[in-house]
Amino acid sequence: MGTVKFIPVNSVGIKFNQFTGVSEEVLSEGMKFKSPFDTVYIIPTEVRTKTVADVAGQTKDAQWIKITMDIKYRVSESNAFKVFKQFKTLDKVDETLLTPLVQRSIEEVTTKYNVIDILGEKRNQVYTEIEQVVKTKLAESGIEFFSLVLMDTDAGEAIESAIEKEAVAKKEVETALQTQEKARIEAETKVIEAESAAKVKLIEAQAASDANRLVSNSITPEILKKMEMEARLKFGWVEITGAQLIIGQ
Repeated sequence: MGTVKFIPVNSVGIKFNQFTGVSEEVLSEGMKFKSPFDTVYIIPTEVRTKTVADVAGQTKDAQWIKITMDIKYRVSESNAFKVFKQFKTLDKVDETLLTPLVQRSIEEVTTKYNVIDILGEKRNQVYTEIEQVVKTKLAESGIEFFSLVLMDTDAGEAIESAIEKEAVAKKEVETALQTQEKARIEAETKVIEAESAAKVKLIEAQAASDANRLVSNSITPEILKKMEMEARLKFGWVEITGAQLIIGQ
């Protein structure tokens, strides 16, 4: 006589028979019939989060750093049988797979970097590499990786204090360089402005000289004679010398 087993939403069932062993058939959601000799194990397929805390990794410069992170993963329906054969339950996945896997992944990456790089400029690069290693290793066990979120890093007070001092010193250098650059630009601007003003004066002087020369060149003897005759008619006796007019009574 058979019985019924209910497979919840976002889950699959793996059937184990006392005589034939584990069935590769994956049971989907809903009511499923089973024999008295069958045991159905439920494998959730929704995304799970596992926090792996204070995992220690040694750095390239022989320092130690502790990292805490959240890993999101899931078991797909197609891989449920493979995961069940290895771990039986997802709690076992957390205990026997994720924690040591994260430990190995962190060690694999942190040994390539100095501690200051890990906590400083190359921080994102380091955690991107760790994420990729974790993703690859999980896939080997049939686990689908979703994300890795860094929660905390701890290199000890002495190291973190040294890193903070280095950051302050670096900021001071950057500020000093910015001040120098600003002063240089301001000085260059003043030189450019002075040169521009000098050029303007030179152009104005040249223009005035050219104008005077043009006027001077335009006064011919014939023009002077005509001006003298016109002035005599108007004022009486006059004498024009160059561009000057002398009036006599």
